[in-house]
Formats: sequence, C-alpha cells, structure tokens
Amino acid sequence: MRRRSIERHATVLVADLGGFSVEEGLWSQRVPAHRRADDVRDAVARALTDKQREVVEAYFFEGLSQGDIARRLGITQQVVHKRIFGAQRDGKTVGGALARLRAALGGAP
Repeated sequence: MRRRSIERHATVLVADLGGFSVEEGLWSQRVPAHRRADDVRDAVARALTDKQREVVEAYFFEGLSQGDIARRLGITQQVVHKRIFGAQRDGKTVGGALARLRAALGGAP
C-alpha cells in the first residue's frame, strides 16, 4: 500500500512540476529516470526551506498523507497543504514548495 501511495505522490510531483515538455532537457526521454529523480532531490535540498523540505519529503518520497504528516509534525493538515502547494491570495497562488521547485528546475513559476 505504501508503494502505491509513493507512486501516486510521485506522479503528482512530476505533474505539478509540469512546465517541462518531453523536448526540454530535464525531462527528455534521453535523460534516465534516475537522473531526473536526482535533479528533483537536489532541487528539494537547495531550493526549499527546512519546513517545506520536511513536508515534501514526507509527502512525495515517503508517501505519507497530509493528515499523517500533520500528526507527525504537530501541525494542521491545512498548514501541510500550504507548505506543499501554496495558498491563494487575491486570485494568485503564493508560496508553496512546488513553485520553488519549478523555479529551481528552470520551469515557469
């Protein structure tokens, strides 16, 4: 069950980092999957705050649910969600780890 959850979250991560087409270098078919994963892990390590990194690793790499992460860290599920996906302000998404990862990987913010 945990494996399925990790795969589902990894699919979400790749989709959310979507600004990359097959033609672009990072996500090219010629780039092995392990290299892409290494690039994402490097971006997680260098581009995110400690708090964002903590929830991103638990959600995408460990496959934990937002609720499980919230319980583990003693915060609300809403805070976990905002750290990963950002928050809506004046019709725009602000903050969030995924926006930082997109920028770190050269994608559109």
